[in-house]
Amino acid sequence: MIREFDGDFGKVERAKYALLWFSSPGCPPCRMIEPFMHELSEEYKEVEFWEVDVEKHLPLAEKFDVMNVPTLIYLKEGNEITRQNLVRKKEEVEEKLMILLGSDS
Repeated sequence: MIREFDGDFGKVERAKYALLWFSSPGCPPCRMIEPFMHELSEEYKEVEFWEVDVEKHLPLAEKFDVMNVPTLIYLKEGNEITRQNLVRKKEEVEEKLMILLGSDS
């Protein structure tokens, strides 16, 4: 399940693992990755997936220095572990999810 970010970053910080998917409604690449992002959110239940509309939540995009969309930011307990810009393939996201989940070791 992908949650829609509502402005409360505390919810994101409370998750052990979270993925922030910065996007915008008029972004064709964002819509292109949407199907596999939903698939991954079901496959990786231990990670909370959050879609952040940069037009509605510009301060959060600025906080994370998001310069383009889609940008994915992988967090552990609210701290950035890694990020991706201009994602195109499901496998690219899976690689970063494995890095995130391996950040405990």
